[in-house]
Amino acid sequence: MAKSVALPFVKPMFATIQNSGAAEFAMIGHPTAFNSFLNKATNIACTRKFIKGFTTPEISIPNVYISNHTFLGRYYVGFRFTYDYCMDIIKSMLDSGMYIYYGGVDDFYLPGKSWYGTRHMHHDGVICGYDDNDGTISIAAHDINWVYNLIRMPQECFMRGLKSSLEDKFYGLMTGYMIEEEVQVELQEDVILKNLNEYMDSNFKKYPIDATGEVRGIVVHDYLAMYIDKLKDGSIPYEKMDWRALRPIWEHKKCMLERIKAVEKKNGWDTDLSERYASVVEKADRIRIMYAMYHKNHNDKLLDKIRNGLLDLGKSDKELVGIFIKKLENLTI
Repeated sequence: MAKSVALPFVKPMFATIQNSGAAEFAMIGHPTAFNSFLNKATNIACTRKFIKGFTTPEISIPNVYISNHTFLGRYYVGFRFTYDYCMDIIKSMLDSGMYIYYGGVDDFYLPGKSWYGTRHMHHDGVICGYDDNDGTISIAAHDINWVYNLIRMPQECFMRGLKSSLEDKFYGLMTGYMIEEEVQVELQEDVILKNLNEYMDSNFKKYPIDATGEVRGIVVHDYLAMYIDKLKDGSIPYEKMDWRALRPIWEHKKCMLERIKAVEKKNGWDTDLSERYASVVEKADRIRIMYAMYHKNHNDKLLDKIRNGLLDLGKSDKELVGIFIKKLENLTI
């Protein structure tokens, strides 16, 4: 029987873009590695370009990427001069237990991927395995329904997509990564406190509407409400809306809930705060689903509910994260 490797896959918490979910795969089954997200992934960000005509708020969650977790060993290989050996390199990395995040392979030729057969896109994904018995490769990425899934496809299709990108002079890169050594990632309440204070130190005075650059922190909820206003008045056309814009908000709240639960458990607190914060996660999920319904049905009546929901969500988040901060401060006294 020919060789095959299948590294573990679970749907990641941070799944808005392929890169945001990549780091989690290497942490599957590790008892403490996810604490790195709980310590660091406390903030949320967007840009202000949509105010002057850009069609997306470019929302993101900082510190969720491979490079943000120093205990992940990383090995880089460029595609430009390795095409003839690329599949052998991929298999060698997988044989050693590495996941492979890649960028720069044309989705048009990759069956099951989001842009397969519809659009040439020098896209990314995470290679999790291969099987030489049927000549396939397994890639974690958004599928044709834009769900983050594990997709099996012929190895020759991957190589055709790579060739297309190289012919277009798009020279991508693959990153092999894994937890190489024994590592214990402690839950650090002092780091969490510092980062949450930065998240809360956020308002229109610090991030004025007429300025440029990235916006971070709780005021992002208000900026997203402004984005919804622009959809409502038509200055951002429905056809060009960023239909994934509200998913990171939900992911941010899910991570915050896990953070609160972890600190409660470690310090023997009661679970009152996490039980209350669960309602914030539910609100974020409802708003995300309404936004998806708007994208599907173009029902303008939903926009006011989404906008007001975002503002209410920000208020609830401010109240409960504020309580969490006070409890954390008591730990450090």
